[in-house]
Amino acid sequence: MCASIIFDNKSNGMMVCFSLVFACLFLAGCHDAPQAREVRPVVKTMRLHMGTDAEERTYSGVVVARHEVQEAFRVDGRIARRLVDVGDHVRAGQVLASLDEKDLRLSMESAQAERRAAASNRAQALTDERRYATLLSRNAISHSEYDATRLAVDEATGRLERAERTLQLAENRLHYANLICSTDGVITRVSAEAGQVVAAGQSIVSVARDGALEVRVDIPERQIQNLQTMSAEVTLWSNMEAHYRAVLREISPTADPATRTYTVRYSLQGENPLVRLGMTANLRLTGPLGAPTARVPSSAVLDQGNGPGVWIVNPETGRLSFRFVTIERYTERGVHVHGELADGDIVVITGAHKLDQDMEVRLADMSQGVAR
Repeated sequence: MCASIIFDNKSNGMMVCFSLVFACLFLAGCHDAPQAREVRPVVKTMRLHMGTDAEERTYSGVVVARHEVQEAFRVDGRIARRLVDVGDHVRAGQVLASLDEKDLRLSMESAQAERRAAASNRAQALTDERRYATLLSRNAISHSEYDATRLAVDEATGRLERAERTLQLAENRLHYANLICSTDGVITRVSAEAGQVVAAGQSIVSVARDGALEVRVDIPERQIQNLQTMSAEVTLWSNMEAHYRAVLREISPTADPATRTYTVRYSLQGENPLVRLGMTANLRLTGPLGAPTARVPSSAVLDQGNGPGVWIVNPETGRLSFRFVTIERYTERGVHVHGELADGDIVVITGAHKLDQDMEVRLADMSQGVAR
């Protein structure tokens, strides 16, 4: 028993020392307090596979003609007839529409009358010039009088030439009353109807020239830089089994102000009898093979202010280390990265923002859903 009572007979008093307190302290010291165990968090991981997969993109577009002519009258007037509709195949030299010729014909007749008057005036001037030349040879008139008649002939000749040019222009304007097709092709758009008054140069019909076809697509501005290095292939929604090779021909110099996309045209190679204007097409772009990359979920990438990186787990010790990476591209299935990585590295794919350097973790078994 650790407690005792001590009597001191010399001090005429009884001192009682309750050693029970000291006994309790002694008993408490006989047992060591258990130390707290360090907690190692469980993390979800994946094993990296470095590869050189080619970059692929797919865009939706429409089949258009490479050359589309806006046919227009060269004179103004009221449309009397329109002889074609959308979808009609036309030939070069075919009449597409006609203007009312009444005013144009009157202008031509007026020019013809002016020419006849100018011709008569010149004939009279020539007669006078010959008569004055005879009189000059007989010294019946002075040289100044003869010079006046000769100048009158020159003036009449100029008026006749001007009248002839005016008549030619009037005849041309009358000829321009018929809108003549300039190329073989198909009508894609009609912009005016019979009875409408149109101005010179106003588009009446659009003709897609036969031959070269293209696929027109709209591509976002952040993906426009490396199109020249990517191969292109086109498939049609009407026939997904057929594949057509395409070549980049044109990139719009400016972006659409509403969508901020650039219009890009790819020329289809070879004869394609099944490809028709207006068909919906899928453009598939394949980029060249680049540096080896690994695809990880976007949740695995962490940027602590010094650049993006991922947490790598040492499989033997479970200790974390942060590796900086370069983001190659984003896809629907994750992020393609490369940098301080090796094939087979174990990377943490969730909760990256809650981890620290040199922290020890446990790996979660993806197939069983338990820690290992």
